[in-house]
Amino acid sequence: MDKISELIEFGYECDYLDFKERQYNRDKNMDLIVDIMAMANSRHNGDKFIIVGVKDRSEGKEIKGIEPKDFIDSSNYTQLILSNIEPEIQFDYFKYDYKGSVLGVFKIYNTDDKPYMLKKKYERLNEGYCLIRKGSMNAVAKRSDFDYMYRKKGEFEIRFLERALHAIHELEGCASIEVTLTNSTDLPITIIGGMLYISNEQDEELSRHNVYGLGDYVGVDFKLALSPKSEVVGQLMVGFETTDPFRLNMDEYGICAEKFNFELLLVDAREKRYSATIRQASVFAKGDFLWKVRKQKGIPHKFRTHR
Repeated sequence: MDKISELIEFGYECDYLDFKERQYNRDKNMDLIVDIMAMANSRHNGDKFIIVGVKDRSEGKEIKGIEPKDFIDSSNYTQLILSNIEPEIQFDYFKYDYKGSVLGVFKIYNTDDKPYMLKKKYERLNEGYCLIRKGSMNAVAKRSDFDYMYRKKGEFEIRFLERALHAIHELEGCASIEVTLTNSTDLPITIIGGMLYISNEQDEELSRHNVYGLGDYVGVDFKLALSPKSEVVGQLMVGFETTDPFRLNMDEYGICAEKFNFELLLVDAREKRYSATIRQASVFAKGDFLWKVRKQKGIPHKFRTHR
């Protein structure tokens, strides 16, 4: 399976991927400028994609496709972007055949010359306007975003590699979610603690979970040293209690009908804080984590641990 097909089938809208149901026609030129600029300014280091002809629904993606005769030539888009955004953004727009349907793909790449911003007034957008892609949304760039873009010695980046927290480590009293931690700075960084916050779609905090390890359970003495220009990938272990299923409105099977927002906050030995967020995430639990929920509903529970 190639990269584009993989994104269509398994990808979700984030700081490097967006789905659009229809092409950007002339009356949507402002939307195109906004979307390309924001994606180019994203903190994601690799290629970014806007895939056209796909409607992203909560229950799954719907392939709408584009009539081949209506496919817009990439030169129309190139001229619009080059005329209105500085510095120059490298991107392509091309046809992509997906299971018999024609889709359009914007590939935005080599975006190392941030910040990208409007070089002149365009409709309601003023000269100097600058947007950045954050998660699945476009946001006006703030001072902290510009500091990040201009930083010369790299960054410490947290990325969620999945959108579900799995409360399955009963013996340790932990849940886990896969993450990548990247230290692209010229200095060593030692993480000495952290917290995962779970909130509802209205951004109301529901629960918080201490970080206890990466790959393995360590506990309150958790420390993680990352040398300069290094990266680690693993299951982040966070505390999970038998009362958390109540806070998260889980049923006796350990399933939530709701979606949540996750914010991971890590702190290093110099007390510097790093964070990452994802939206529309899930939480699953099993085994002894659910005994209180089952007891409340009068369901017998056979314990598998001795905690």
